[in-house]
Amino acid sequence: MLKHSVGFCTVAAFVLYSRGREMRFVRAAFTAILLGTYATLAQAVPPSSFKDCENCPEMIALPSGKFLMGASEKEVRAVKYVDASLPQHQVDIAYPFAIGRTEVTVEEFGAYVKETGAQVGGNCGIRLAEQGDFAFKYVGTLHPNSGKDVESPYVMFITDGSYIQPGLPVGAKQPAVCISRHEMSGYLDWLSRKTGKHYRFPTEAEWEYAYRANTKTISFWGDGFKKTCEYANFGDRKSGYQAGMAAPCAEKIRPLWSADAGSYKANPWGLYDMAGNVQELVEDCTHENYNGAPSDGSPWTEEGCLTFVTRGGDYELTQYNMRASDRLFMGHVEGPGNDDLIWPKEQSLDIRENLVGFRVAVSMDDTAWDRK
Repeated sequence: MLKHSVGFCTVAAFVLYSRGREMRFVRAAFTAILLGTYATLAQAVPPSSFKDCENCPEMIALPSGKFLMGASEKEVRAVKYVDASLPQHQVDIAYPFAIGRTEVTVEEFGAYVKETGAQVGGNCGIRLAEQGDFAFKYVGTLHPNSGKDVESPYVMFITDGSYIQPGLPVGAKQPAVCISRHEMSGYLDWLSRKTGKHYRFPTEAEWEYAYRANTKTISFWGDGFKKTCEYANFGDRKSGYQAGMAAPCAEKIRPLWSADAGSYKANPWGLYDMAGNVQELVEDCTHENYNGAPSDGSPWTEEGCLTFVTRGGDYELTQYNMRASDRLFMGHVEGPGNDDLIWPKEQSLDIRENLVGFRVAVSMDDTAWDRK
């Protein structure tokens, strides 16, 4: 994993036998069960989708609601290393918003570059596979300081990386990576001008709310990890990355790095790749834990922020990084070994990695944090 993107490390059945007044209780209880079932089914129905322009990302409109953000006691017992996702706390998102059905793709980002002539690309960190057809292979011009970094030989840096040259072969439907936060912001500004709406990064709370989709388990598919291969592109047994040694299963799709957006099963709200594929940059600055975090869905930001949260894990991480609460980050890192060989501190918003992309969001009315 790149130093700039480090992980913080009923079915119930019963039978009642009764007569007279008791039968009325049974009928009432049965009715209540049916109503509860209908409510559950209603929650599982994917919200409506829309596109604001031909080349705009497809958006899923989400309802307002409350949820518990962060790691549960069950998750603490199962995974243990979740301090960055504590304390678990209730968040009340009292406004409707929409979020991209998938991560922004090469094709979608390319529409922006083509229309505006934006100059994008530059230094980019490339995660190398250790096994398989791509073992220690990459495309691009090697940075003169590449290999001197603490993460070599698993990460190389090229000087001409971009969304169309992310170090490995890429297609139009794969997520756009090797894009800096500055370049992502340019894309969001373009969408906003084009549509008359305020397109933006999702906040960390909005992102987790969208991931969970009314579920309360460790991952949206349950508390176990054996189904991870159905829902996420991660370091599985046959992926060629070190993380694969810990995987409980092998993906049926088995891409050599990132997969086409929407290749795996969606969550209950019809969102794809919320777990795995590439990390997704959000609005919030990085904080060590949730002490002092906002509880209304708004972002946790600071003036002069140089490190930002990423969510969802990526194609070379373990199944444990596919959890709803898992947090990573991208940006400048202080400390031994982080000696700015590639990006000086003042260039933190220009960092690019082929592990990190983004998903867009837009508020649906004037009650949201960014519209007040």
